[in-house]
Amino acid sequence: MTIAFVLIVASALVGVATGYVFRIWALVVISPSIAVFLAIILRIYEFGMIAGVIVIAVCLAVCQLAYFAAAYFLHAREISTHDEVDGEPGEASEQKIRREHK
Repeated sequence: MTIAFVLIVASALVGVATGYVFRIWALVVISPSIAVFLAIILRIYEFGMIAGVIVIAVCLAVCQLAYFAAAYFLHAREISTHDEVDGEPGEASEQKIRREHK
């Protein structure tokens, strides 16, 4: 059971590292690679089929959630709650231009 927790933590670390370095398309390459690697490791440790599939599914989900969390924290400063959808400028000046009318 310890190997399952180690693999889940390792998948989370891979997801965080991928989120900080690559774009979302990297998950297309990394997810199958993780699944194959986990299948080999779980086979070596003689996990059953159902337990192995559950561990692989949890590892892939944790990896993708970690990716999205890392990508969110990396780009969180670019997301502004003051952005307007209608094209009108908000209250806060984005380009630090002083007002002409005082």
